Amino acid sequence: MSMPPPPSQSHDPYAAVPAAPPVAPDGSSGHAAWPPPPPPARGRRIGLVVGIVGGAVALLAAGVAAFVVLRGDSDAAYPDAEYRLTLPPKLLDGEFTLEEDFSHDTGGTFARENERVLDARDLQAAVATYTPVNRGGQLTISGLYGRFKDPDGARDTMLERAAGADGTELAVPPRDFRPSGSDTTVTCQLLARKDLGARTVYPQCAWNDGNTGVMVLVVDPAVTSEDPDDVDLEASAELTLRVRDEMRRPIR
Repeated sequence: MSMPPPPSQSHDPYAAVPAAPPVAPDGSSGHAAWPPPPPPARGRRIGLVVGIVGGAVALLAAGVAAFVVLRGDSDAAYPDAEYRLTLPPKLLDGEFTLEEDFSHDTGGTFARENERVLDARDLQAAVATYTPVNRGGQLTISGLYGRFKDPDGARDTMLERAAGADGTELAVPPRDFRPSGSDTTVTCQLLARKDLGARTVYPQCAWNDGNTGVMVLVVDPAVTSEDPDDVDLEASAELTLRVRDEMRRPIR
């Protein structure tokens, strides 16, 4: 799904776990708790990027042979490309600032192989991390835009792949939301990981409207330690629609 990464890493915007295990606090090799705590310094922020996106574009590629392949469908079966994704310098009314854009790092191979996995055509990537302006945490954008034949199926596949990542537990299964006034379904799930004795939960939401498909993951210290029953997935869906409103633009 990507240009060949360094030998110790793979890149996957849909992965929910780091591709290369970070070094444990005692110096040994092993998985640190994911998501890691919000970093106070640049060096820790880099570690967070590596953990969330540092492998950013290969999980789906690994499963290409075992999943959907193009079946020679007519081009007419795919919708016209009317919308694209942008990565604005600010998101959510300025609450988040663009930290790093990984879209070009993914290479054309990522998009081409996802065309097979997600039954889509003419895909391009939009992969980035954003950091909050006034608090700790991080927001990860893992997206593609082009022409998706089956938007609902593509959205479900993206979430299924993330939930099936090694070491990840599906704490709350996917739920569909259609917030008032919206014409787009957002599906959210709650994932959990237990590493180095610590269990964390985090919401993950996705949309696909036929032209744009994105997974949004917000690493929020106020949420990651909560009991799964206390996490408001509907609020996460509403936040995801706000992200969509700010990223999605008509093709002119």
